[in-house]
Amino acid sequence: MKFVDLFSCGGGMSSGFVATGKFETIGAVDLEVAKPSHPIGATSCNDTYEKNLGLRPLSADLSTKSPTDISAHFEFNSTDVDVLISCAPCTGFSQKRASNHKFDDPRNSLIGRTAYFAEAWKPQYIVIENVKELLRGRHKHHYQNLHRSLTKLGYNVFAEVHDLKDFGLPQSRKRSLIVAKLDGAFSLSFPRVNRFNTVRDAIGHLPPIEAGETHADDPMHAAPKMNGLSMERMKAIPKDGGSWIDLMESNSHLAIPSMDPLKPGSYPDIYGRLSWDKPAPTVTRECCHPGNGRYSHPEQDRLLSVREMSLLQGFFPDYSFMGSLASKYRQIGDAVPPMIAQKIARAIWDDSKGIETHSNHEMQLDLAG
Repeated sequence: MKFVDLFSCGGGMSSGFVATGKFETIGAVDLEVAKPSHPIGATSCNDTYEKNLGLRPLSADLSTKSPTDISAHFEFNSTDVDVLISCAPCTGFSQKRASNHKFDDPRNSLIGRTAYFAEAWKPQYIVIENVKELLRGRHKHHYQNLHRSLTKLGYNVFAEVHDLKDFGLPQSRKRSLIVAKLDGAFSLSFPRVNRFNTVRDAIGHLPPIEAGETHADDPMHAAPKMNGLSMERMKAIPKDGGSWIDLMESNSHLAIPSMDPLKPGSYPDIYGRLSWDKPAPTVTRECCHPGNGRYSHPEQDRLLSVREMSLLQGFFPDYSFMGSLASKYRQIGDAVPPMIAQKIARAIWDDSKGIETHSNHEMQLDLAG
């Protein structure tokens, strides 16, 4: 089956579909802008997509680009698209962004563009992944409008919020999963794992490295440098799940303003270490610095490496990321976990062929690639 991936990022969703051996990418589009203030191309995600999937995404603004423009660029016909993947930016929906509680980010309107492309290409299936607030948050009217538009086009829309750790991702990640099927009912049914995959399951086998080091055998097993107070602070955080709260009694001189347990809106996870035997907390776009969340290694004094972060995000063990070190982390945090994308792809393939859902045993094998 052939698919087009809009807002393709570094290829998380696409690589999951391709890994099944049943899907082929015939087009992908991403403007490569992490924030409105960043220049076009800042994320380098199209380089990463091309490196791993062999197709160069079109760098284009999907608020203005037409389906005809895209099909002409990639030389496919409107009838060639079996699956449309459309994972618009989630930043404007997330409850973690303070301004979203007051304002409707203009980027949220990109959700509605999915129906525009669906009307032009009439794909059999449409796939959308986003933060849980797309379905449950303040600005859920964007989804409701999309639902109405797709229904008018003849689609049956399945939409639920799931914590992806229930399906084998070694990370707690609550996300809206949406699949629309043309002229037919669809239910996205994943068998749940018997035991949550943990940080140890995902990265415990990797060799140790120092902050600022790149492992000789894997250029993605690289972590940024840490100096001065940042390194002191890291060393003072207790191993295996420690937090900055543990600093306050004997190392209060290492605290920064956001480390204030009495301050409303303080961030308990900043500079926190992961716990070996629990799933990781949510990996976000800002995972490139230990001060942005609980992204530090359980026992080594450093941020997780690019490879470690990508494995927690469900990427395959040989996936390569392009661009600066910060861009690599950003691509990982922005991605749809390929492990979950692969499950969605299998469910769509099985539905298209009238096959029953894969067994729970088969689903659990994905962590090993």
